[in-house]
Amino acid sequence: MSEQITGRVPQKTADENSALDVCPEDFRLLSAEIVDLLYTQTLSPDAISTPSQVCAAFSDMLLRHWDLCCIVIYLRDEGGLLRESAVHTHEHLDEEKARAAGAQFAAAVERKGSELQTYLDENGNGEAGEDEGQLRRALESAELRAGAAVPIHARGMVVGALVAVSFYPERLRAAMNGLRFSAAPVVIGVGNARRAEALREQHQRIEQLVDELKQQSYAFEEANRELRRVAHYRSLFLQRMSHELRTPLTSILGFAEIMLDHETLTDAQRRFCEKIQASGLQLQTRLTQLVDLSRLEAGQSELFLHEFSLREVLRESCTAVARLAEKRQVEIICEPETDLPSIVSDEGKLRQVLYNFFAHAISRSPEGASIRVHAESRQPSRLQIIVEDDGEPIDDMSSIFEPVDIDAPSEKATSMTELGLAIARRLIDALGGTVTLAGPEERGLKVVIELPVRPTEGK
Repeated sequence: MSEQITGRVPQKTADENSALDVCPEDFRLLSAEIVDLLYTQTLSPDAISTPSQVCAAFSDMLLRHWDLCCIVIYLRDEGGLLRESAVHTHEHLDEEKARAAGAQFAAAVERKGSELQTYLDENGNGEAGEDEGQLRRALESAELRAGAAVPIHARGMVVGALVAVSFYPERLRAAMNGLRFSAAPVVIGVGNARRAEALREQHQRIEQLVDELKQQSYAFEEANRELRRVAHYRSLFLQRMSHELRTPLTSILGFAEIMLDHETLTDAQRRFCEKIQASGLQLQTRLTQLVDLSRLEAGQSELFLHEFSLREVLRESCTAVARLAEKRQVEIICEPETDLPSIVSDEGKLRQVLYNFFAHAISRSPEGASIRVHAESRQPSRLQIIVEDDGEPIDDMSSIFEPVDIDAPSEKATSMTELGLAIARRLIDALGGTVTLAGPEERGLKVVIELPVRPTEGK
């Protein structure tokens, strides 16, 4: 967009025009004003902040020093065309006509790439060609008598044009050196303004990004608070659900056990009671697992540390799942090292971890297969427990500890053994240990549990 600056310029008579001449004082003052403008740009970029304001400031200087009728500055735009950037006209001049004449001079400079001067008080030069005739007609149409255009160069290219048109040819002749002198500083001033404008846009963008980050941070904080609230209520719900279901479930299991142990039942009735008992025990285990998982996620699990024999715990854990293995016709081979040291940890949580991994190995093993349990000392302060089975290979081991329907139910329901593995993983973390999975090339799964012999710092 162009910017217009208008001002009252004292008119001179025709007799005074003859007295006009090049005055060194004018150049000294002009030079001082240009330096002051560039200095102001450097120290106060907002004072002259756009290319149009820079061009208008130069136009104002030239108009004041030589009493010209109209100054128009053209700059090349992003599309490569010269566009009007600022115009300054005398208040008694027809601005539209003056701008039309200035556009003709700018177009001629763009075509020729050199300075142009046209004076109607001189005879036209027939060798000047069509441009001279067009410029004369443009001046006559604007009721002006003189016009000049000085190209503005940068890096060897014409990047703009400084055009002056006037009713007084002598004034324009006297101002030519001033026009030439101002052409180069215009480029510097415009470059400074564009850089300042780019910096302002960059600062605005940075401020906008900072505001967006603040808003996102606030949204994340709100989401985290909501998640904590949901987790808290979920934990309360599971605890309440467990309490409400355990009471009738205990009665069901108790009566089923009484009927199996003390009543004379037919074969069909006994099968029904055993089914009731098995289903009740399964539901009881499921409730316990859900409550345990909820407490672990809420960070409510406490460790009860004491020293015990890892070898004995392994043997007893294998015995605890012996009945389950017998039903699946799977053999458990427990071979811990004979010289395993004692361990200081939470024995109850470690038994729960072992039971869950053993149960998972049994559930995925085919009939007649074997499950191998081994334990050994790896370092003076670390122990390893290894559980190997011959089940089907697992394609995605990264998801084995993530129950699929804890947060978002899907068509694939999570089994008790899968839920038990999720709990076991969190219990191992609480005990300061690690668990890794490995699958042989053809079949099977190898689970390696590593635990500290003594509690680690911070646990």
